Amino acid sequence: MKTEQVKKINYVYLLCYIFVPLAVAGLSLFIGYTFFPDGGHGAAISMFVIPLLAVLWWIFAGRNIYRLGKKRMVKQLDEMGIDRRQIFYSDGCVVSMDMEQGKIGLLFFWSPFQVQVAPASRVTKAWTDDGAGGAGFMRGTSRVSFLFVIDGIKIRVNTFISNQRWKMNDEKVLEGISKADRWVMLLDQVRGQGAGA
Repeated sequence: MKTEQVKKINYVYLLCYIFVPLAVAGLSLFIGYTFFPDGGHGAAISMFVIPLLAVLWWIFAGRNIYRLGKKRMVKQLDEMGIDRRQIFYSDGCVVSMDMEQGKIGLLFFWSPFQVQVAPASRVTKAWTDDGAGGAGFMRGTSRVSFLFVIDGIKIRVNTFISNQRWKMNDEKVLEGISKADRWVMLLDQVRGQGAGA
């Protein structure tokens, strides 16, 4: 667990996630062309199967590693004695707030092995973004979030996200706005609790 400055991205993990499968696939293709010019099982494995596994890694591994990280986060927060009743799971990060101790626990998609815990007093700003755009009957949104700044880093937590635009008075959008407003209120409350931390 980290209590240092909050970081959204573990660059070693990100670069390994991208380049290790790329290097393995490239090496596999080289081996296929060099050692199996006439085809056969070796050529099929090195020129098709291993590059396919690299593509499947890029498609599925990130979500599964993040999902396992979320499970580990719950255990780690319990071990630290942090109350995690206020916890929000989003597509890119998990936010947990201990209202009594005035602490925030964070886990990010691109840093899934590191639960970061910080005093809530380090949050300098929190607000809701309804994502509204367009004019007249075209006005709508495809994303609602609550945002906050901690250690000078802006963190966006989606409460509603879609690949299409929804009207602002749609029930799903209103629910997303309500969740975002509630979490902004909680962040403001926990900031006061964490002032002495």
